[in-house]
Amino acid sequence: MSKIKSLFESGSFKSAFIPYFTLGDPNYNDSIEFGKTILDNGADILELGIPFSDPVADGPVIQRAVARSLKNPFSFEEIFRVTKAIHDHKPETPLVYLTYFNPIYHCGITKFLDKAKESGIVGLVIPDLPFDTEESETLFLELKVRDMDLIHLVTPASEKKRIQALSKTSSGFIYYVTSFGVTGERREFSVDLKERIKFLKDTIRLPICAGFGISTPEQSNQISQYADGIIIGSAIQRIIEENGSDRTKAVSALADYISKIRASIS
Repeated sequence: MSKIKSLFESGSFKSAFIPYFTLGDPNYNDSIEFGKTILDNGADILELGIPFSDPVADGPVIQRAVARSLKNPFSFEEIFRVTKAIHDHKPETPLVYLTYFNPIYHCGITKFLDKAKESGIVGLVIPDLPFDTEESETLFLELKVRDMDLIHLVTPASEKKRIQALSKTSSGFIYYVTSFGVTGERREFSVDLKERIKFLKDTIRLPICAGFGISTPEQSNQISQYADGIIIGSAIQRIIEENGSDRTKAVSALADYISKIRASIS
């Protein structure tokens, strides 16, 4: 059983809190401290972004974070070093990479997965990898033999047939995109969000975690009433953007924000 499946079956929370931030923004050593702070203040699963030059699913806040990160020398060795340091701080908390397929391909699928697992990663979210491709099937099988998960995205435009087919190569949880467009903080969500998430739960039989646009404790509380998890990225990345020049200040602001979100969905 994968670590993510065990977590959701443990019943230790009403709704999982899944924060995200981009590794290397503003530098890799600060990322370690940010990761530790997020883990200490209430993350149930932590999603780590691998910087990539063409982050097509991401909005302006995360695009700027990626650009800042890529000003530092990039290497997978550094990515895995930072990941392992975060993992070692609180090894019971699952870590997931959000990345694009190109970096995985260039690193080499088996090499990437082996190194990721050694570093503490238990799942992957790959926004530009359609589920019905040979690459997705290969990756799903390679992850399965390592007790790792392939977490697919479902959007409001996803048709029932595709959702049903997607379940064959999905594990861990489903990342439900709450609204059209790219990542970013939003004031409102679709009126049928609750019904869509219920439909997904009945169709896929995996935990459904909602992301894209959630940023406030009030939104988190509302959506946690019917979603199995809350994913927040841009709001966290904005805190790093605004305070990143002062690590102590950034850590304090992150701790305050993460603890407030965690309290809102407990």
